Amino acid sequence: MKFGGFLVNRKLNIYGITALALLILAGIVSASTESHSVVTKGISLANSKQYDDAISYFNRAISLDPQDAEAWYFKGLALTREFKTKEANVAFDQALLLNSNYSNYYISKGLGLYIQGKYTDAESYVDKGLVLNPNDSVGWGVKGIIAEAKGDKAVAIFAYNKAIKLNPNDTTALKAVHRLEHP
Repeated sequence: MKFGGFLVNRKLNIYGITALALLILAGIVSASTESHSVVTKGISLANSKQYDDAISYFNRAISLDPQDAEAWYFKGLALTREFKTKEANVAFDQALLLNSNYSNYYISKGLGLYIQGKYTDAESYVDKGLVLNPNDSVGWGVKGIIAEAKGDKAVAIFAYNKAIKLNPNDTTALKAVHRLEHP
């Protein structure tokens, strides 16, 4: 994912951690002042691919404010980057428990389940995220990846096209549609 990028594989190269800082700057994400600064440092470390250090910062933010859903979420993203998907899903579950109204929490949990090969569960979480935010181009791209993995070409093409409609510069979705339509 290129908004930071889960480098799980080439298909996921556009949906990741760099956008995390944008969420904070846009005011979408909030945290207590001290926890917020620790989370921000963790994001910076994650964007520098220092995931173990980032996870330590997210853990520190959680110890400062255990109710900080964003710290749990970012910890989940960093753990996913380290392919620690079971631990990541625990963090995503906690983030969802604290704030079930944020679509990215569901989509990220779905991505972790996808990586574990749990496609049906992954799809369910991504769909929940898309109900909350049907204009989430990343969510539609992840839905396309999951549908493709499940062998559902029609749904994959639909989802990728929806991602492209929402973000015409989504090169991963563009390439996926081309690959699926022109095997």
